[in-house]
Amino acid sequence: MNVLRNLMALLVCFSLLGCPSQPTESSPPFIGDMEFPEGVVQHSVMAEGIQWKPCPPHLPPGCAITILEGNPKATGLFSVRFQIDSGFVMPAHTHPRDERVTVISGKVGVAFGLEGTHDSATFFGPGDYYVNARDAIHSVWADTTSIIQITGMGPWEVDFVEK
Repeated sequence: MNVLRNLMALLVCFSLLGCPSQPTESSPPFIGDMEFPEGVVQHSVMAEGIQWKPCPPHLPPGCAITILEGNPKATGLFSVRFQIDSGFVMPAHTHPRDERVTVISGKVGVAFGLEGTHDSATFFGPGDYYVNARDAIHSVWADTTSIIQITGMGPWEVDFVEK
């Protein structure tokens, strides 16, 4: 009954009160909406055109990054890829927002908690996807050279946790 009542209230809002169902020119874009230059209808990144850059210095050695969309340092949606070397270890850390990860190639393991180990990690391969909850302590291992894609809401932060 409450669901029906809420639905009716929503219908009244949209039909009688003129509540906009789409953003107006003065309203901000929906989360994830891109700002396309005039005349552009698609943003694409072709794998063969990716230019890898060294990871920021606060991350462990053995990784490179490319930004696919957005800006991980700014507020809003972003997608990045990390190319990580075999043997790469990301020590225990957290993020203030959920982290969505797709493994593009290779094999990476994720273990949770301060005492997480390579042996307790769950390993993911090409095509696998997982979401790490915000503020969850986790560590990452790459058993092979791997590429992972992370999508999230910025600003993206890594807070290392001392053992």
